[in-house]
Amino acid sequence: MTTAMQLMSIVVAAAVTLFAPASPPRCIDDLIRSESGARAQVMAPSVDPSQGRVGSSIRIRGAGFKPDTRLTIAGVFGEQGCVIEGLGDQYLGSTVADDNGAYALSIRWPATFDPVLGRNRTVTRSLPRGRYYVFALPCEARAACSFTAGTQPGGPFVLGDARASPAPAIAGAAVVALILGALVVRRRAR
Repeated sequence: MTTAMQLMSIVVAAAVTLFAPASPPRCIDDLIRSESGARAQVMAPSVDPSQGRVGSSIRIRGAGFKPDTRLTIAGVFGEQGCVIEGLGDQYLGSTVADDNGAYALSIRWPATFDPVLGRNRTVTRSLPRGRYYVFALPCEARAACSFTAGTQPGGPFVLGDARASPAPAIAGAAVVALILGALVVRRRAR
């Protein structure tokens, strides 16, 4: 393998690692498994755009439900152990699946915390910045939703500026720089 090919494979591997979407935090997986140990089988909804501020217009779409299923769309806060005040389950809206089991909902991202799972007497509180993973849940009433019967987590939608730690990107760039430096030194030594 030539030096150029080695260099290209290293750069591609580093780019994939640095720019791959972050997987949901463990608290999201724990939430889905907590009810019965089952995993949601319905594909995740798409969320467009993937970042914005309070009041941003968001489109949530998906499919995989029985026709005419009543759905609650929820965003679960993916920071601080998925906790806002108790579970960070934010109500985003309701819709009904069409004749093909597909659904779509356009919303403006809310400013205040409005939990799905029956805690309607919370003190008015601003939604914290961070990642929100979006779920479509079949429920007749907001307090009767089941994450195991809903979708896999979609998104995330990042509310406010992304607060991702720069450490992985810096470490990845440092590794690439070290490898490139070593290849240049090795080539000059020949």
